[in-house]
Amino acid sequence: MSKTLKIAIIATLLVYSCGMLYTYYSNIKFDDRVAFYDTDKNGIIDGKEITKNSAATAKQQTTRKTTKQGAIVLIPFSIIIGCFTYGITFLFRKIKSIDDNEIDYSKRKQ
Repeated sequence: MSKTLKIAIIATLLVYSCGMLYTYYSNIKFDDRVAFYDTDKNGIIDGKEITKNSAATAKQQTTRKTTKQGAIVLIPFSIIIGCFTYGITFLFRKIKSIDDNEIDYSKRKQ
Protein backbone atom coordinates (compact mmCIF):
# COMPACT_ATOMS: atom_id res chain seq x y z
CA MET A 1 0.00 0.00 0.00
CA SER A 2 1.41 3.37 -0.91
CA LYS A 3 2.37 5.89 1.71
CA THR A 4 -0.10 8.42 0.28
CA LEU A 5 -3.00 6.00 0.69
CA LYS A 6 -1.95 5.19 4.25
CA ILE A 7 -1.93 8.89 5.12
CA ALA A 8 -5.42 9.30 3.65
CA ILE A 9 -6.77 6.30 5.57
CA ILE A 10 -5.25 7.55 8.82
CA ALA A 11 -6.78 11.01 8.25
CA THR A 12 -10.18 9.43 7.55
CA LEU A 13 -10.04 7.35 10.71
CA LEU A 14 -8.92 10.33 12.80
CA VAL A 15 -11.76 12.53 11.54
CA TYR A 16 -14.31 9.77 12.15
CA SER A 17 -13.05 8.91 15.62
CA CYS A 18 -12.81 12.55 16.73
CA GLY A 19 -16.32 13.19 15.43
CA MET A 20 -17.66 10.18 17.28
CA LEU A 21 -15.95 11.26 20.50
CA TYR A 22 -17.46 14.73 20.13
CA THR A 23 -21.00 13.39 19.57
CA TYR A 24 -20.64 10.92 22.45
CA TYR A 25 -19.53 13.53 24.98
CA SER A 26 -21.96 16.11 23.63
CA ASN A 27 -24.84 13.68 24.18
CA ILE A 28 -23.64 12.95 27.72
CA LYS A 29 -23.51 16.68 28.53
CA PHE A 30 -26.96 17.21 27.01
CA ASP A 31 -28.42 14.27 28.94
CA ASP A 32 -27.00 15.74 32.15
CA ARG A 33 -28.62 19.08 31.35
CA VAL A 34 -31.97 17.38 30.65
CA ALA A 35 -31.67 15.38 33.88
CA PHE A 36 -31.06 18.62 35.80
CA TYR A 37 -34.36 20.13 34.62
CA ASP A 38 -36.31 16.83 34.61
CA THR A 39 -37.65 16.64 38.15
CA ASP A 40 -39.99 13.65 37.69
CA LYS A 41 -37.25 11.63 35.92
CA ASN A 42 -39.29 10.61 32.88
CA GLY A 43 -36.63 11.74 30.38
CA ILE A 44 -38.70 14.61 28.97
CA ILE A 45 -39.00 18.21 30.10
CA ASP A 46 -42.75 18.76 30.18
CA GLY A 47 -45.57 20.19 32.26
CA LYS A 48 -44.48 21.98 35.44
CA GLU A 49 -40.80 21.40 34.59
CA ILE A 50 -40.84 24.00 31.81
CA THR A 51 -39.41 27.24 33.11
CA LYS A 52 -37.73 30.15 31.42
CA ASN A 53 -34.33 28.45 31.80
CA SER A 54 -35.42 24.98 30.70
CA ALA A 55 -37.40 26.16 27.64
CA ALA A 56 -34.28 26.32 25.44
CA THR A 57 -33.24 22.83 26.51
CA ALA A 58 -36.75 21.50 25.84
CA LYS A 59 -36.76 23.08 22.38
CA GLN A 60 -33.33 21.66 21.62
CA GLN A 61 -34.41 18.23 22.85
CA THR A 62 -36.91 17.88 19.98
CA THR A 63 -34.30 18.49 17.26
CA ARG A 64 -31.30 16.83 18.91
CA LYS A 65 -29.27 14.33 16.89
CA THR A 66 -28.15 11.15 18.61
CA THR A 67 -24.83 9.31 18.51
CA LYS A 68 -26.30 6.75 16.09
CA GLN A 69 -27.27 9.47 13.63
CA GLY A 70 -23.88 11.09 14.08
CA ALA A 71 -22.12 7.83 13.22
CA ILE A 72 -23.99 7.62 9.92
CA VAL A 73 -23.48 11.29 9.02
CA LEU A 74 -19.76 11.14 9.84
CA ILE A 75 -19.03 8.33 7.36
CA PRO A 76 -19.32 10.38 4.14
CA PHE A 77 -17.81 13.44 5.80
CA SER A 78 -14.70 11.53 6.91
CA ILE A 79 -14.37 9.88 3.47
CA ILE A 80 -14.47 13.30 1.79
CA ILE A 81 -11.79 14.60 4.17
CA GLY A 82 -9.73 11.47 3.43
CA CYS A 83 -10.03 12.10 -0.33
CA PHE A 84 -8.88 15.69 0.09
CA THR A 85 -5.96 14.50 2.21
CA TYR A 86 -5.05 11.93 -0.45
CA GLY A 87 -5.10 14.60 -3.16
CA ILE A 88 -3.03 17.07 -1.16
CA THR A 89 -0.46 14.41 -0.22
CA PHE A 90 -0.28 13.19 -3.82
CA LEU A 91 0.27 16.71 -5.15
CA PHE A 92 2.95 17.52 -2.57
CA ARG A 93 4.79 14.29 -3.43
CA LYS A 94 4.64 15.17 -7.13
CA ILE A 95 5.97 18.67 -6.43
CA LYS A 96 8.81 17.21 -4.38
CA SER A 97 9.75 14.70 -7.10
CA ILE A 98 9.69 17.41 -9.75
CA ASP A 99 11.92 19.64 -7.61
CA ASP A 100 14.34 16.76 -6.94
CA ASN A 101 14.60 15.79 -10.61
CA GLU A 102 14.74 19.27 -12.07
CA ILE A 103 17.59 20.04 -14.43
CA ASP A 104 19.26 23.29 -13.54
CA TYR A 105 20.18 24.76 -16.93
CA SER A 106 21.89 27.80 -15.42
CA LYS A 107 24.69 25.64 -13.98
CA ARG A 108 25.15 23.68 -17.20
CA LYS A 109 28.43 24.22 -19.01
CA GLN A 110 28.28 25.28 -22.61
